[in-house]
This record gives sequence, C-alpha cells and structure tokens, in this order.
Amino acid sequence: MSGWDEGLQEWTTATGNAEAAALAQLSDGAFYAACPTEGEAGWGIVYKDDHEEEILQADGETVKKVTINEASTLLHVVNNLKAPPEGFWLGGNKYRITRTDENEECGDHTLKWVQANYPKHGVHIVVTKTQIVVGFFDEDKQSSGNCKKVTCDFAAYLAGEGY
Repeated sequence: MSGWDEGLQEWTTATGNAEAAALAQLSDGAFYAACPTEGEAGWGIVYKDDHEEEILQADGETVKKVTINEASTLLHVVNNLKAPPEGFWLGGNKYRITRTDENEECGDHTLKWVQANYPKHGVHIVVTKTQIVVGFFDEDKQSSGNCKKVTCDFAAYLAGEGY
C-alpha cells in the first residue's frame, strides 16, 4: 500500500461521498492506488484482471468473445471521451458514458471530466496533466454530485501539486 492510497481515501471515501476511488497514470491507464484501504476493499470494487466478455456485434444479434483490459478501456475513454468498441469496463462492470466536459472547473483548475454509469452505480473521472482520478459511487449510499465534488477536489489538489 502506498501513501497515495491513504491520501486518496482521506479526500474521497473517508468523507462518505464515494464508495471507492482509484488513481492511474495518464500514460497507461493502470490503477496504482485504490481505496477504501481496509482489507484492500477498494481494489475489489475498482479493478478486475483481464477477462473475457461476450460483446454484441454491430448487427445487433451476434456476439463475439473479447478479452477486456480495463486499463486500456479507461485510457481510451479519457483520450476520446467515448467508450472503445468493446465497451468501458471497470471492476468487471460495463459502464455507459453519460456526460463529458473537456473544460470542467475543479477549484482553480480546468480539467477533463467524464461521468459513466451502470444501473445504480457510477464513476466520475477527472484527468490532470499526468493522472486519472476515478471516484465510484453507489446510488443507494452516495449522491453522484457529492462523489463528483470529492473527485474533482482531489484532482484539483493533484493539479496544484504539478501532477
């Protein structure tokens, strides 16, 4: 566990406004920190090893088995503001991109922001110069707006530190 796990937790899940949160380098999209830290619970929410999924093809009828690498789907989303052909996957769940803004105001910084959802759950993704901050929420426990705020706040902190 790194100091990043604790810092991330302090800003996000410890406030009660995020179910989980994770950090990835913008260079590769691979998570290197996650919270909540106790029992590494955050990792169980935010990440799933490469896995196969059956993806519905363009004809709307046939499916094809595809290996999902979640880091590459995250990287595609932050670079293109839309899901890759195999879909956007985090923690083994397929998310639908619902909102994006290349110029989201987060504190004193203007950052790229993406919201994605699957039933009763969602993520807010904020991109700094070198980092991707992802806040996860469960609609039964947190509001989307509060999760967005703590995710933006932590991203603004990172941006202010030069990350």
